[in-house]
Amino acid sequence: MTAQLLDSPPPHAPPAPPVVEPPVPEPPVRARRRFVWNRFTAPQLVVMAIATIAPLVIAGAVGAALFGLISTGTMLAVALAAGENPGMITFGAMFLASPVQWWTGRSQVRVRKYLGIVFFLLALSNGVMFAIETGVGAALSAPFLVAGTLALAVAVPLFLTSSRWSQRKMGMRRWRLLHKATYLVAAALMAHVLLIGDIGPGFVMIALGFATRIPAVKRRSACCWIRRRPAQA
Repeated sequence: MTAQLLDSPPPHAPPAPPVVEPPVPEPPVRARRRFVWNRFTAPQLVVMAIATIAPLVIAGAVGAALFGLISTGTMLAVALAAGENPGMITFGAMFLASPVQWWTGRSQVRVRKYLGIVFFLLALSNGVMFAIETGVGAALSAPFLVAGTLALAVAVPLFLTSSRWSQRKMGMRRWRLLHKATYLVAAALMAHVLLIGDIGPGFVMIALGFATRIPAVKRRSACCWIRRRPAQA
């Protein structure tokens, strides 16, 4: 009898809490992959696609010459034609990217970077093809060649430091100071075209780029962008 009393639970003991099994975690929802072209608007993609045509033409001409499909002279003529005016237009579009950003409030950094790379490749191709045709010594034989050589030489460090890695290594202050040399490239390109006497759309675009950077015009552009921001939000 004493053993039964000891084994029995106390009369007012609280009930044992129910056993709750831990919830089974749901598998994480895999984020939808964001493709590169989703980062650009349709007009930006169109501009970048048009800028890509000239490098593809040059690459095709070089490849055709290597396989003996066209002569070296034809290759040089095609490459020089695809590098001169398209290169000026590409630089002009890059130079106008910042004013477009001021007016629209939409970032044009990726587009500007892409156009800058394409311009350098076109300028480098143009310089190499001209050196093959006339020789390296002719690069400084005329004032328009001096201006073109200066534009290409200044564009080299800008191209080499166009990555985010370069920004981190140099620091944004020094990186931006270096890339102010873009204005020197623009001035040298305008002088190059003026001395040739072949003013085309690229020259006009670069001139517009300089005009939009006049302080009064730039301030007005900034005011327009500030007024547009609440509407876009």
